[in-house]
Amino acid sequence: MEQARYQEIANQIAYAIVIGEYNEGDKIHGRSTLAGRFNVSPETIRRAIAILQSEGVVGVRQGIGITVNSKSQAEKFLRSYDQKGEVQTLVEELRSLMEKRRNIDRQIDKILSRVANYADRYITRWNDVAEFQVKSKSPAVGRTLRDLRIRETTGATVVAVVRNGNEYFSPHADYMLREGDVLLVVSPEDGINKFESMLT
Repeated sequence: MEQARYQEIANQIAYAIVIGEYNEGDKIHGRSTLAGRFNVSPETIRRAIAILQSEGVVGVRQGIGITVNSKSQAEKFLRSYDQKGEVQTLVEELRSLMEKRRNIDRQIDKILSRVANYADRYITRWNDVAEFQVKSKSPAVGRTLRDLRIRETTGATVVAVVRNGNEYFSPHADYMLREGDVLLVVSPEDGINKFESMLT
């Protein structure tokens, strides 16, 4: 807060010089007077004047006090401060964007973790896939998956049918079975026997 205040006072004095309130060579009020004017401590005024002195805007001479050196330096000082403000704004925007990116990265990591868990379960599920071939005398020949009511009666799911070397994944309910079809089935343990009985 203190740093912001003496910088603000330095800006105000420089602005007063730019608009002609003080001309080059003019004496500016002493530190005590300025402290009262801006309602701050003399130390805050000393810091504000030190900034302006370092930039060549004012001069401080013992026995003379604070005098205006250069209007052009005051203009340059204000432009420099504006640029610093713009840079600071950009820095804050970058920090905000980086924090947002970190949040997005954390969300991505969470989603990737969930996807990995689902994938593991899915792979495990497919590792337990059973294969059944439809024989020539099977009662399933010529019947659709809907006709067989596989899921209702066995709890099993036909995830694919292999016919003539071609795989048909997620076959629709009207898919009619033929001799030689190989059914890829996922089922609870107690459903495998029921499904096998259905085909024989």
